[in-house]
Amino acid sequence: MDEAGSNKPENTSPIPPDAFETGAPEGTLGVEEELWLADPETTKLAGGAQKILDTSPEGHFTGELIDCEIEANTGVHPHPAGVVKDLIARRLELFQHADGMDRLLGASGTHPVGDWREQEIINKPHYQRLKRKLGWLIRRNNTFALHIHYAVQGRGKAIYLFNRLREYVPHFLALSVNSPFWQGEFTEMLSSRILIFSRSMHRAGLPEPLESWDRYTDYVDYVLRSGAIHSLGEIWWDVRLHPVLGTVEFRAPDTQTDPRRTEALVSLTAALCDLLVHEYDSGEKQPIRPNREIEENKWSAQRYGLDGTFVDHETHRSLETRKVLEGLFKNLEAHASRDLSGTWLLLEEPTEAERQLEVWQKTGSVTEVARDVARRTREATHY
Repeated sequence: MDEAGSNKPENTSPIPPDAFETGAPEGTLGVEEELWLADPETTKLAGGAQKILDTSPEGHFTGELIDCEIEANTGVHPHPAGVVKDLIARRLELFQHADGMDRLLGASGTHPVGDWREQEIINKPHYQRLKRKLGWLIRRNNTFALHIHYAVQGRGKAIYLFNRLREYVPHFLALSVNSPFWQGEFTEMLSSRILIFSRSMHRAGLPEPLESWDRYTDYVDYVLRSGAIHSLGEIWWDVRLHPVLGTVEFRAPDTQTDPRRTEALVSLTAALCDLLVHEYDSGEKQPIRPNREIEENKWSAQRYGLDGTFVDHETHRSLETRKVLEGLFKNLEAHASRDLSGTWLLLEEPTEAERQLEVWQKTGSVTEVARDVARRTREATHY
């Protein structure tokens, strides 16, 4: 979820007149990371985000839907290393706050034992309005994601990146799965976050391709004038345009416990977007895939992570997900001007979901899984 503005619909467009045409540097990066707060004795989700916001520098953190969730925001950087340096600094700030409030801080796509019925909606007009409007659906959305921003210049180019990135939602989800538990239960999926979030709200999940910039602005006008939304932040697609920032926002991954993995995901996203920019600028545009084909691979990613199969869009044959991702990595390495040397850990090491399941299988306790996530979040922040 995202912080939004007014609690009344307006007829004026929230899209700036110079959206994607400001002349700002292309390819710069930023990240938003959603984390949870929990009680150290029970490991259950516990409030505290509002207190953190009241005492933190403006722009470092954002309040989310529930008081046990806090979002860390980076600055804008040309390289992934700068982005993750900011994220680590934000985490260190959050640990100071959490320790002072007697809270655990954790990073995972869902909280292993968190009960949505026990959570308090944060006291902000936007979220209180969503609570009234969406009711049970919005209250049960205790999920935590990683959002990666890539700056684009040119509206046609932004639309092209939006359309093409949709195809890679399954790839990045498979690499980032970190939410096998929901409400204390093993869901038999490695990313229950993507199911809970994408299937709860009608403006979430995999978006349809956009034919043009005008189609996008027509849609925004449609949902805004009708009162369906009050801000662009209420469009929760897996990939979305952010006209105010001039970025394409990639929202597929689960939050990662280990910042090394976050840096690898940001690096891969940046290299992929660089490649798509080249496709557009060179006139070598590629086909835009329909949702019905991408959804097959997305389901495999949420269910099996790296150990499933993806359908090849050209041959319609099923291929091992790992083989597909190895091919993607090699292709990006062949074309990238960015350093991708640290990205292979995403394939060589267990996913975060697998690490959670290892603890569960060893201890038989989902509570111990939550403790382990909190412990690893603290330890990994000092890498």
